[in-house]
Amino acid sequence: MASPPPGGKRRRRPPTGPAVTLTGRGGIVVVFASTLLGAIFSGLFGLHAAQGFLFILGCLLAVLTTRRTDLLVLVVSPPLIFFFVSLIGAAVGSFGERSFVVSMLLTLITTLTSNVPWLFVGALLVLLIAVPRGLPANLRELRASIAADNPFRGRTSLLGRKDVDDDPVRWDEPADPSASD
Repeated sequence: MASPPPGGKRRRRPPTGPAVTLTGRGGIVVVFASTLLGAIFSGLFGLHAAQGFLFILGCLLAVLTTRRTDLLVLVVSPPLIFFFVSLIGAAVGSFGERSFVVSMLLTLITTLTSNVPWLFVGALLVLLIAVPRGLPANLRELRASIAADNPFRGRTSLLGRKDVDDDPVRWDEPADPSASD
């Protein structure tokens, strides 16, 4: 066992996590920015794999630096981000075409189908890294908070919740008993 330093206090070990931590929104911004940068490189320089490669790189960076409590937000976001960046790229690339809508739809479909492997690998990578980092604990916490906020807790069905005669509004009775004359 090592003796304490001359000052008499023990040194703390440095934290084992990443030096920079992002919120869930910050992780989403990292994935969005890297995917958008890849789409720009793909459109300007003809590097067709740039969008997919930078998407995976952004997913990896985001999942490694996002706080453990925000991993659930990050896990569901990459496919949506990839779709929206592809939609933006298709819209920008279709300006000036004869039929904007048809051109945009064809470009979007082509982009999504040609990049399915990149999208699959990026989403799977985020999931595989997030599980050991604490995703199951986030899911348990979400399930517990939903159960705690459930107004029907302990009831097996909605039937029998209230007697028919417990209705506070009586349509067949006058509001004021003395006004029945």
